[in-house]
Amino acid sequence: MNYSQSKLIKKDKNRIILTLLLLLILFTFYQNIIAQNNSKEKAVQIKLSKILKKAREYCSRLKHSAFDFVCIEEITEVTDHSRDIVQNILVRTPTGDYGQIETHFKIPKTKEKNKYIYDYQLIRKDYKTKERRILLEENGRKKHKKDAQLKTAIFHYKKVLFGPIDLLSEYWQQHHDYKIVGQEMLNGEKAVVIEAIPHSSLKKRHLFGKIWVKECDFRILKIEWNQKAIGNIQIIEEIAKRYKAEPQITLISEFNIEKNGIRFPSRYFIEEAYVSKKGKKFIRSETTVIYKDYKFFTVETVIKY
Repeated sequence: MNYSQSKLIKKDKNRIILTLLLLLILFTFYQNIIAQNNSKEKAVQIKLSKILKKAREYCSRLKHSAFDFVCIEEITEVTDHSRDIVQNILVRTPTGDYGQIETHFKIPKTKEKNKYIYDYQLIRKDYKTKERRILLEENGRKKHKKDAQLKTAIFHYKKVLFGPIDLLSEYWQQHHDYKIVGQEMLNGEKAVVIEAIPHSSLKKRHLFGKIWVKECDFRILKIEWNQKAIGNIQIIEEIAKRYKAEPQITLISEFNIEKNGIRFPSRYFIEEAYVSKKGKKFIRSETTVIYKDYKFFTVETVIKY
């Protein structure tokens, strides 16, 4: 073997050694990344498990509590009818009978705004819950109608206080998967955002969505419900077909009032919108409910944690 050949073999050996060293460094680096990711994922899962455990306890406390309170329930409903039409109107035939059908395209009043103020009372005793309303004001006109029904035209709702139970109680946690999807500041409170996803085996329609949980004490601050969980989604889908658009429903419950460890509703908001193929958004209705001026007579909790 001459000098040149010996030199080439030595260079090849050095390249092989250098390559192996680089591969070893890369392998160690990626192993560390995988270990760090696994560690972070494990920490996230531990945090999620703790949140779900505390949420179960909170829901149990809420479910077993006794309440008697009143507050002002202020509702503003704005509806845009500009895309709605009236069709298939019965008209008189030449003989005078109402047997002929004509199609009329009638554009109603573009926007309608209604405001209702109720004295709202919720009583819960021995696991029985009653909601009562006194209509105090309608569009600026004073009223005093006892045992009043909700006058909202588009969406009806009830017992907003118990929303967390439908998502985070011990029973419903068996039927959902959960994951942490973010972290936000909400009204000055640090909150963890988790998402509940129903199991595919759950056949009946059920409420689900995203939940904002206060990080320091695990109380529920806000819920944003998924539009697929809305009870009258079929009607909304029919309207969407008529508009040749996709429905986009925003439904939010906020709980900013606290008494004896229980978070009470402060705001309930529903936006009914439709998005065209070009991305243009049309808001058909918007309902905002504000709960204020609470007066608590009873807030008794049985389970402590």
